[in-house]
Amino acid sequence: MTDTSTATVIASFAKNRNETCTVRLDTYRGVHCMDVRLFADFDGTGESRPTKKGLALRVDLIPQLIAALQDAEAEARRRGMFKEGAE
Repeated sequence: MTDTSTATVIASFAKNRNETCTVRLDTYRGVHCMDVRLFADFDGTGESRPTKKGLALRVDLIPQLIAALQDAEAEARRRGMFKEGAE
């Protein structure tokens, strides 16, 4: 992906105390992309920066990713992997 200043943040949520998972839309070399990446505060300044841990896909693959995630959620629920009351 490109410089974080050109990306549009769609969603962000805490993975743990030190990392945030961020979903962004961007364009890289003329290709529209979605980037799901972990951000971390590397130097304790409070400023998060992208890590190498992530996934960048063309936007036309988003429906396939959503279907795969829905399948994973259904299987995790079938196996009882979610805590009671988890959405």
